[in-house]
Order: sequence, then C-alpha cells, then structure tokens
Amino acid sequence: MQYGHFDNEKREYVIDRVDIPTSWTNYLGVQDMCAVVNHTAGGYMFYKTPEYHRVTRFRGNSIPMDRPGHYVYIRDNDSEDYWSVSWQPVAKSLDEAKYTCRHGMSYSVYECDYSKIKATQTLVVPLNDAVELWDVTIKNEDDKPRNLSLFSYCEFSFHHIMIDNQNFQMSLYCAGSSYEDGIIQHDLFYEEFGYQYFASNFDPDGYDCLRDKFIGLYHTEDNPIAVEKGQCSGSYELGNNHCGSLQKNIVLQPGEEVRVVFMLGEGTREEGKEIKAKYSDLSVMDKVYEDLRAYWNNKFEKLQIHTPNEGMNTLINTWTLYQAEINVMFSRFASFIEVGGRVGLGYRDTAQDAMTVPHSNPEKCRQRIVELLRGLVSEGYGLHLFQPEWFEPDVEVKPFNSPTVIPSPDKDNIVHGLKDACSDDALWLVSSIVEFIKETGEKDFVDEVITYADGGEGTVYEHMMKILDFSAKQVGATGVCKGLRADWNDCLNLGGGESAMVSFLHYWAIENFLELAKYLGRDEEVKKYTEMAETVKTVCNDVLWDGDWFIRGITKNGKKIGTHLDIEGKVHLESNSWAVLSGAADREKGIRAMDSVDEYLYTPWGIMLNAPSYTVPDDDIGFVTRVYPGVKENGAVFSHPNPWAWAAECKLGRGDRAMKFYDALCPYYQNDKIEVREAEPYSYCQFIMGRDHTAHGRARHPFMTGTGGWAYFSATRYILGMRPQFDYLEIDPCVPADWKEFSMVRQWRGTDYQIEVVNPDGVMKGVKELYLNGEKVERIPLMDRGTTNRVKVVMG
Repeated sequence: MQYGHFDNEKREYVIDRVDIPTSWTNYLGVQDMCAVVNHTAGGYMFYKTPEYHRVTRFRGNSIPMDRPGHYVYIRDNDSEDYWSVSWQPVAKSLDEAKYTCRHGMSYSVYECDYSKIKATQTLVVPLNDAVELWDVTIKNEDDKPRNLSLFSYCEFSFHHIMIDNQNFQMSLYCAGSSYEDGIIQHDLFYEEFGYQYFASNFDPDGYDCLRDKFIGLYHTEDNPIAVEKGQCSGSYELGNNHCGSLQKNIVLQPGEEVRVVFMLGEGTREEGKEIKAKYSDLSVMDKVYEDLRAYWNNKFEKLQIHTPNEGMNTLINTWTLYQAEINVMFSRFASFIEVGGRVGLGYRDTAQDAMTVPHSNPEKCRQRIVELLRGLVSEGYGLHLFQPEWFEPDVEVKPFNSPTVIPSPDKDNIVHGLKDACSDDALWLVSSIVEFIKETGEKDFVDEVITYADGGEGTVYEHMMKILDFSAKQVGATGVCKGLRADWNDCLNLGGGESAMVSFLHYWAIENFLELAKYLGRDEEVKKYTEMAETVKTVCNDVLWDGDWFIRGITKNGKKIGTHLDIEGKVHLESNSWAVLSGAADREKGIRAMDSVDEYLYTPWGIMLNAPSYTVPDDDIGFVTRVYPGVKENGAVFSHPNPWAWAAECKLGRGDRAMKFYDALCPYYQNDKIEVREAEPYSYCQFIMGRDHTAHGRARHPFMTGTGGWAYFSATRYILGMRPQFDYLEIDPCVPADWKEFSMVRQWRGTDYQIEVVNPDGVMKGVKELYLNGEKVERIPLMDRGTTNRVKVVMG
C-alpha cells in the first residue's frame, strides 16, 4: 500500500494519504533552533538542547498519537463548524476533507481543502534566526463571502524534561505568561534566560496564554473551548500551564486569499518585536525559503549521481545526505523516540556521523571531531556520553544561582573509569579524522593542540596514537581486544570477555592512521603501527576464524560466541562484515564469511544482526539473550551495520551482492509496502523486525540512526567508488555487472569533477582506463580551484 510519493524536482516527500500507520517526521532548523514535527503538525521545538531547553511540550508514545503540536484552527463563524489546517487534531473525515503533507528540506507544508476553504500552513525555521515561522494562507473558493476566525495553538514547556514530566510542585509555579503589543511572552523565573515569545504579522482579535483556558476543562486539542465558542478569553497568569494562541477574525470575499504569519521564538518580548517587524514583510518571509533552498543545494551539489538504480539516485542525491546531516547537527537525542530525556554526544555515534559528511558540512564535522577529542581521556578511551560544554575553554558566567536542576558537574567527577568505557568508542574517531583531512586537505589539523578530558593536552596526532595504543593494551588472554562494558552492540555485555568486532575495528583504525603517517612522512610511527597491525591481523585470523565465518567474540569464561556449534546466535553480522571491510581477513575467508552472512542473515527487508535469535537467557553472553526474538539487537534487521556488509562485498568485488543488500534495506523500495513497513520511506530506521518476530518487516525509530551516514558513506565510497585521497581523487566503483554506465558530479576542494563511468565488458569491479579532460592518466590529481574537469572511467 502506498501513502505518498517522492517529488525529486522539489526535493519533497508528498504524503497523499495522511492516515498513515505511524508518525512520519521531519526536522526544521539547522543551527540552534530545532523543531521535530510529524505529518499532522504534531511535535515539539527546542533551543540548543532538547532536554534542558525544550520550548514546546510533547507527550511521546501517547494516544492520540504525537500531541500536542503547532496547530492552526479555522472556524466558520456562520455555521460554527471548525477544523485544523493539519489533519490532526480536529481530524475531519477524509471523505469530506482533503489533506496532504509535504516534508521538504527543513520545512513541512500542511494542506487542507474543506468546506470550500483552501488552507496551507508551512512550518519553517530560518537559517539565522531562533524562531519557527508558521506561514499560513487561507483562500475562499466559495461563491459567497466567508466569515472566519483563525486560532494558533502551541503548548509551552517548562524547558527541563524532568520538571516538565514530574516535578509539578515546582513547575506549575515557575512559569508565567503575559500579553502586550500583540505578543505573548512566556518566562521561567528560575532560568537565567528563560523567555519565549509568540507573535504574528497582524493585530490579534483575541489571545490566550493559559492552556486550560484555551483548551477548556474536559476538552482536548480536538475541541478547544475557545474555538468552539469562537473567542479567546484573554487569559494570562504567573504560574500554571501556558500556551500560545492568537486569534484573527477575517472575512474573505469569493476568490480572496489572505496570508498570515505566526512566530514562535526564543527570547523576550522585545526580541519578539524585532522578529515581528522583520517577518511581517512577506518578501522577507519568502526569502527564508530561498535561503534554505540555497543552503541545501550547496550541500547536495557536492555530489550528485545518475545511475540505473532510481532508488539510489533519489536517496543519495537528497534524502540520505539530509538524514546524515541531521544526525551531525543534532546528535541522537531529539526525535519522537528519543524525546530529549538525555542529551550529550554519544561518542561512537558522533564519531561515525562526522566521518560521513565532511564534503557537505566540513565546519560541523570539524567541530564534532574537536569535541570528541576533548572528550578523550589521556589513557586513550572516550567518555561514552558527555556534553561538549563540559570541556569548552570559555564558560559563560551565569547572572544568578538558580534552583534549576540542570546539572553543573564537578570536573573531577565527570571522567568515568575503565569499567564504564566502551571498547569501540574512540576507534571510530581515528578514521573520522583521516577522512576529514582527505576531504579538506587540512593536514595541519594533526598538529593542533587539544586538551584531554582528565587534564593535560596533546596534538590531534598524539590523541590518535593514544587511542590505538589503548586498544593494543586492552586485550584478553587470546590477544583479541577486550569488550569492556560493551562494544558497538550495547546489549552484548562481554565484561571481561573479548570482542572480534573491536579487533577488526582496531585493525581498520591502524590502517587508516598508517595512511596518514606515511603521507606526513612520520617514519617512526609507520614502523611502530605497521608492526601493531601485523600482530592484530595474525590474532584475528588465528583466533576468530570458525571455518565458514568469523566468531563474534569470547565470553569472560572462555566460551566462543557465534560458532558452527551454537544453536542460537550462530552467525553475527558485525564481526563478519568488519573482518572483510577492515582488510584483516584474506580473500578466501572473506568470501566464505560473507556467503554465510547471505545464507543465514539476509532477508528481503535487509540483513539481520544475528541468527537464529536467542531464546534462552545467557548472561555470560549478555543482555542480548533477554531481548525478544527478532527485536532490536536480537535477530532484527539492525540497519546501522547493513552498510558495512555493502562495503565488505565491494571489497570482495561483488557488486551484484552489494546492490542486492542495498536494495533490500533501501526505504525507497518499501514505499509501496507501508502496511508492513509502517515507518517513513524517505529515511532509514534504526531497525526492522526480524524474521523471528510476528511483525517481520515493520520498521522503527527513524532519522536518528547512524544508518543514514553509513548508508551514504558505503554507497558513495564503496559502491560508486568515489574516494578522496590526500592528494588525488580515487574512483574505483563496484557495481552490478549489468550497469553499462553511470555518471557523477563531485565538488572536491573547490574543484568540479564531471565523471562518466562506462562498463563495456560488464564487470563488477576494476578500472581499465582513466581519462582527465580527454587525456589518459594514471590517477586524478587535485586540479586548480574553480576549474571544471571531465573525467572518464572505463571499467574492465
């Protein structure tokens, strides 16, 4: 069943049927102000942090679904009928009303056609202002005048999630509201800068600042008493629950259209006045869309592809990069699943995110890398979850000591010990730094001095060596890296056991570091880490090979996990894909390992994390054995590691298998299977129920997953083979044999490369000839900035 379609020209996903099985979300904003909204305008907004500075309230996992939101109601004052511009919350019958939603790049559009009134509400956050704009147009398509009233509605939050959800003895008396000069101000006396405003481009005919006065007792957002009566009550108060509702009465002649703008922003009423004046000029409002379009086009133009795979074209050219960018911008803790109950940077997540989009967002990737380097302890492990401001050199002085519960940790107590360290966290950062330098050419970055979380400082290069040395030291009895608290799989709690994945990841990190050390001519480190790599490779092949695949690890009691003798958890995706992707496995073992992945783990919905699912708890292996079969880490199609398998197959030269795996997970190709998938078809989800679950194929937890970044990375770097090096551009595709040609446009260090790939012999991998501007060459060098260069790649 299909609920919507891709509009590639506008870079929008159009939801034609709004009664979809679950929320389909979008992200508004690219800097400090962010709103997470769904297909019916439900959702919430936050400023900088979703845990400590939530602007509007949200009740996740609720019935009705995803309330409240940022709503506009329309009331016909003659008939007393009313509806909302977005389908929810009033939810007019879809037999009587036509509703659509269009999710675009940092904006969402809600369209309604009901009772001969055509209405549109666009939610958007401008590039450089901390405000969400509600751009509303109302058109009378009747043959008679219509007497209408418009009402806005949002519910203000008490900022801190714990106060918002639990501490009512404090929260109900800490916030106030007032109305003056057409602007509602919401303030929290216990916060130094706790102000928001709600304004519009008109002189209101009514207002309400108190939620319960606008909604009414024994009413909900479905049927607010103010809308039922046709008049706001003019409520405000110090203390209580607060909302933003401004009323505008209008009479529209036949064919007449009116445009109004609501403004929900961060700051005081005085700041609201400036924004009100600015965006009351509708030409300025129009420029918001132009600026956002230019902002995103600048990112998309860094790489555009045209291949025989339409799903790959649509996702890589727009949606997968968009998803990867959002993860870099906002980390993991702002969605309808992670609703802001914790914040901070997940070390492993952020390190991987920063690796995937340095071409489109080098500034943010660099920022994230520096934050992670500051979150590294001098012993060489990362703080698994930390807030960057803990280690920022300049801390803003607060004007007064507040009774707030926002933590201000003692620097001596925030560095956790080895027992809480995750064994994979910092290893990802080594490769992220190397990729950043290859993309940007900033080789001097390695000599930048950065502090350690536990005191002292060192160069970026020294941080990288400490990471590699830490993993070399933290090995078990067999020489395999210890799993510590957990490796990438948080439910595989190895404790004192050993992790195959981390040893392969260690080898990958060393190999990437060696590329950098050789490029910089640092012979001493080349010698040391070459020897380290050889040791790791030998241990991996001697200890971890099981005959047809690589095991997943070894428990603290010496039991191997993922062997041919196991009844449950026989084959695992992480260790086998990383054995090949890292380069540690020889080709014969790699082929047998990935053949086993295909045989045991492949489904038409993607590759499962392990199989068969665990059904018998075994705390020696970890919590994964207590997770329901087919769910999340226990036998689900866990999306994040799927692109590792795509890349591994490309390392083996098997483009047909890589594309088979790509297409299975690709949400584009599940657009007509929504009755099963349920989740949005434009973003990768964290996981899909595995074949051992009754809901096999159902996708959950969209957007905020490292799958977006890795899907982009593996598809572009390995399948399409576009890999920047330190001083040349490598193009080495691995594609299905029936791909006869494809093209790409790549911007690299200020230079345009127009790339044509032809495959006359029908091979899957191998470059026979390379041409630059008509001349045959051995490699594609970095050309002069500002030039456009034609590249032809002949596979064979």
